Amino acid sequence: MRLRIFLFGAVIALALVSPSALGAQSPIVVKSQTLDMNFPRAMRFTIQAESSAPLQELRLTVWQHGVALGSRFTPPFTPAKNVRATFEWDFQSFSSGGYLPPGTRGEYTWHLVDAAGNVLDTPRTSYIVSDPTQKWSVLSNDDLRVSWYVGDAAFGAAVFERAILAREFLAKDLGIENVDALQVFIYADKQDFFESLPPFSAEWTGGRTFPEYGVIMINFAPDNLDWGLRATSHELSHAILHAKIRGTIGELSIPHWLDEGLAVYNETNDHAPDAQFEEAFQPAVRHNALIPLRSMQLRFPDDSGQAQLAYGQSFSVVKFMIEEYGKEKFAALLDIYEKGSSPDEGLTAVYGMDQDELENAWRKKIGAPPREFSSARLPTLAPRPTYEFSSPLETVTVAVPQATSTPEATRAALLATPPPASAIPAQAPQIPVSGLCGGVLMLSGIVAFTLRRPKNQIPRNTNQH
Repeated sequence: MRLRIFLFGAVIALALVSPSALGAQSPIVVKSQTLDMNFPRAMRFTIQAESSAPLQELRLTVWQHGVALGSRFTPPFTPAKNVRATFEWDFQSFSSGGYLPPGTRGEYTWHLVDAAGNVLDTPRTSYIVSDPTQKWSVLSNDDLRVSWYVGDAAFGAAVFERAILAREFLAKDLGIENVDALQVFIYADKQDFFESLPPFSAEWTGGRTFPEYGVIMINFAPDNLDWGLRATSHELSHAILHAKIRGTIGELSIPHWLDEGLAVYNETNDHAPDAQFEEAFQPAVRHNALIPLRSMQLRFPDDSGQAQLAYGQSFSVVKFMIEEYGKEKFAALLDIYEKGSSPDEGLTAVYGMDQDELENAWRKKIGAPPREFSSARLPTLAPRPTYEFSSPLETVTVAVPQATSTPEATRAALLATPPPASAIPAQAPQIPVSGLCGGVLMLSGIVAFTLRRPKNQIPRNTNQH
């Protein structure tokens, strides 16, 4: 009896499977499909297929892990019973794919339809964007992967250890957990680094964060290790914080001074101040020339000296918040910002102070005179992103308009809720999401300023964030 029941169930299961799901019943046959990686130029998808009727439709869909929407492409081909088609995803052109950093993982599938109405969708095939121009050494665990090509094992281990400690502080002390694994690529040579970046990257760029892909790219050599350790921790802090403060609402909530201040605070194990930023900060304290905290809510000053002061001052305020009121309150503030609270609302809910009142509490602590604030302050403007993130790790990106040989919205894209109107890229769309420390951050382009110019090294804090 048991055998009969099993056989009956098997017959019912087969009856429920559509003919297109049974490869043997489909007249469309994929003879071969390949993906050739040529980073940093392009990756090429090729398929060869045949059918009993002329193939009339061929469509490629590509997804990246961490991005909810895929991109569809319709490569040109001549309808026939036996066809071969190729699509080249151009890392240098947004209209033909767009930039993807090394380490990006994803999947792709082909959709084929012939003149008789037969349909075949190939199984999803995994891929990873790799940089074959260097011979990489790798050190990794479940949370972090560090890759470098100049320097011995001790060099890589030093970077790996510092990054792990920076991540542990955010997880254990501030409760930022359940963040996907991150990848750090260390380019020792400036030319190598810039050849691996998206088009139009500013010449002073020293590091770049792509939070939606969980990738950080930094330019430093073993002889500049001290700076590199700080830079790695700094960019990693940004990536992890924005993995928590996901989506446009969260990105608009967190003040820029808090974002940058926390990244500087987490640059070292003992949270020591940065000497270069202190050189600008301490004289400003003595001469009462500090920058109003509220004016750094959206971005830092463009002037180099004032920008360095902004970093030093933001570090000092975050240090005050964490060490004066406790890590628990700071973690609670991040939780509120994650839900989309405005900067002042979040501070008032947790600390009982808005930005102006917090500034005066901090000024009292460091021995600076209080700042006078008008009781009739203008309302705070709705913030715009200040750290260039179009889609942090698990958010939705904007679908590209449908066109032949250009990305189309997938079915998921059509069903997804469109991003708010405020999430309009303010820079050339060729540069996808990335984060660099500094100035204005857009949802799909970076514009910031950089300050650090250590010996033989371009700065970490750049005008391209």
